[in-house]
Amino acid sequence: MASRVLENLPQASQTIHEVINLFQSKGLSIADMVALSGAHSVGASHCREFMSRIYHFNQTHEIDPTIDKDYAMKLRATCPDKGLDLNVMAFNDPTTPWTLDTAYYDNIRKGMGLLATDQALYSRRETKNIVEEMANDKKVFRKRFGEAMNKMSSFGVKTGTEGEIRRDCRVFNQ
Repeated sequence: MASRVLENLPQASQTIHEVINLFQSKGLSIADMVALSGAHSVGASHCREFMSRIYHFNQTHEIDPTIDKDYAMKLRATCPDKGLDLNVMAFNDPTTPWTLDTAYYDNIRKGMGLLATDQALYSRRETKNIVEEMANDKKVFRKRFGEAMNKMSSFGVKTGTEGEIRRDCRVFNQ
């Protein structure tokens, strides 16, 4: 059901505690969550998903203090505060945006997590340690990412007449 998609996916506006709870409600561990977050190594996010980090963050800081200032300025050039094109996006991983790798975790260590939920992984002891481990060891990342993806592949599997195997994943079979 399309109406249930958003409640089952982490949102950029959620706190790290909310994201952890969401993953744990699905039977995934904190380590699984950090590993699966590595999927942000590829792809892009619309400016609206992170604008609050680079403009008018709060009464004390114009820019989120956890984001690298130079990175924030580059993001501001891509996503202006006034006259924003809602279709504009920025790469989730500014260093290797087309490769599923550990650069995402290294970027987080440098304050270059694009989404607040990405950068928040470095704010809690239990997630920070895993970010460090992933950034330092590609084999650990690949192993944990694969294991977490395998766990997710068993969620809500339909069998028999409960579902259908689509000939084209974008449309229902006729």
